[in-house]
Amino acid sequence: MAAKWGLFLCNCGKTLSLDSQRLVLPIVPSVLSFASHPEIDIHEFAARAKREQLERVLISCCAPPSLFDEALGPAGAQAPKVQFLNLKESCFQAHPDSKQAHAKATRLLRAAMETAEAQDTPTFNPLNAGGRILIATDSPQGVELAEQIRDVAQPFFVVAPAVSGFEAPSPWQIYRGRVVEVKGRLSDFHVTIEDVEAPDEPRRELQADQVVIISHDGPAPVKSRTGCHLLINPSEADFDRVAGRIRDQIGEFFKTVHVAYNSEVCAGGTASQEACGICITACPYEVISRDKQNHLRMQVYQMACEGCGACVSACPTSSLRFTEPSPHELYMRLGALLSPLPGHGNGERLTIVFHCGEQGRRLLEEAGRRPLPYPASVLPVEVPCLRYVSEANMLAAYRLGAAGVVLLGCETCQHGERELLYQKSDFCRLTLDAFGLGPDRLRLITVDEGAEEEAIEALSHFTEMLEATPIHWDGRPMQHWGNREVVAEAIAIFIEQTGKEPGRRTFDSPHPFAFADVKSSGCTMCRACVNVCPVHAFKLEESTQSLQFKHLACVACGLCEQVCPENVITLRQEIYFERDALDYKTVVQDSLVSCAKCGKPYINRKALETVEARVFSFDSLLDTFTGNRRNLLRMCPDCRAVIAMLEVDKGWKP
Repeated sequence: MAAKWGLFLCNCGKTLSLDSQRLVLPIVPSVLSFASHPEIDIHEFAARAKREQLERVLISCCAPPSLFDEALGPAGAQAPKVQFLNLKESCFQAHPDSKQAHAKATRLLRAAMETAEAQDTPTFNPLNAGGRILIATDSPQGVELAEQIRDVAQPFFVVAPAVSGFEAPSPWQIYRGRVVEVKGRLSDFHVTIEDVEAPDEPRRELQADQVVIISHDGPAPVKSRTGCHLLINPSEADFDRVAGRIRDQIGEFFKTVHVAYNSEVCAGGTASQEACGICITACPYEVISRDKQNHLRMQVYQMACEGCGACVSACPTSSLRFTEPSPHELYMRLGALLSPLPGHGNGERLTIVFHCGEQGRRLLEEAGRRPLPYPASVLPVEVPCLRYVSEANMLAAYRLGAAGVVLLGCETCQHGERELLYQKSDFCRLTLDAFGLGPDRLRLITVDEGAEEEAIEALSHFTEMLEATPIHWDGRPMQHWGNREVVAEAIAIFIEQTGKEPGRRTFDSPHPFAFADVKSSGCTMCRACVNVCPVHAFKLEESTQSLQFKHLACVACGLCEQVCPENVITLRQEIYFERDALDYKTVVQDSLVSCAKCGKPYINRKALETVEARVFSFDSLLDTFTGNRRNLLRMCPDCRAVIAMLEVDKGWKP
């Protein structure tokens, strides 16, 4: 790492056993300060940071961030980039064993420093949201919320017919009916309502900048998203919270671009044939669709994207890439957390915890504050939502030496059902089981407010019951960041370190993996499969006249099966955990036929035999291939043309 670092580590008035001699850092920082009184010590640190011209600063302290922002100066060309890491709560309060706490602190510091330069520079889109707020309510409570925001917004109401005596001050509009659909995004919502007392009447569409749905009678008909607020049996505190959010989302601001799209590696289709498209169904917000200008590629409606990450998990080719954390940053963090510490060897039973930024993060923070002790071998990796986590992410953790992986998230995810996550988890367990590692090394733990102790107990029990893993970090960093390449790399390591090639496994649920069974006796090597395969799982090797297939590259799009003119390709929903599956393997072998006239090789034998069989099956064509024309099909195009013209000169009429 080329950056000049400064570390400001607070021991909280000497109440923490934080010892600089017990930390093993990836680089020696230019400025290292162990503080007991941050409000005083930060000024000396800031002066040294300025003299040393630090580029990055890592602060571990529970004092307000504003204290450090003021001392280090406003962001600018001369100010260092500042990161925060609370070692007090993440290590020293939750883990009473000082040795274990220092080991975890070392891993967290190493991860923060090594991944800093892998972070993408965020990009934003400008957004201007007005104050037209639709409040759909089945009780008079909607007026209470409207009163709280009337100074900055223009509320109007959709009131359930069962609500009698609903009154709202003029000029607030009132529509009678119920909400049946909400489309769009912040500043551009389209809300469809119907009159339940007159169901034959046409439905009505209303436009709003934000939408609030208040329900006391079961779940709302839509899911929550930015600018669309759901209140189920709300309390006064819920109204205060939503009123604050509404205020924050009125006016001009910038919306983060969460997903980057690389059309060049997209498996959306080729040769005018649509393929894949798994990202479209994976997105819970209908943000991804086929590009209207090119139906073989996708378009992402960034202004409506909620940043859940489902699309990047679903995409087998990683043409969709999350920006924060990016794949590069994620795998750098995993490597930094899991690489062995001096003196610790390979026997540690480390657990990677992929946790969401909502209840998952809150649980770990709460455990550090109370504290609720749990094993120091638990290493956190924050993701925007659990649906971001792919089978590649999970398998990468095991490939780098994790004994277990926990998916820690909300009891009820705001982005909807987790079917995709369950599919990814199933594939991961299938892989672990195939190599004899045990499917129980993966666990989903969900948490809700008030259930913190139960969740920490489940996390602790899972970690303590883990056996040591036979897969050890081999010193080699991740070579690739794409989903399919990471899966292949993990399987290669499993084969290498376990000495096993488990072979064929079939799927009970759909996964983007398949084996193309090619009937070699009927294949003419026409290249149709090669030409349409969007991920180049098929290739024709000219030098050996062989059709080759790379099993782990296949995303099960089905194009090869559809376009094969001989109908000799069958896709099977299965995977082979074998070395041969990692690279191209010959599925059809052939040889070239030389021209009967000039001797130049010009066609492969299978194709020639197929052409001859078809042509000679027509009695009307038999006269064409008699006499001097007997070997026309066994001549190269140049010689065939010459012989045909000579025959025409002799009076032959083709």
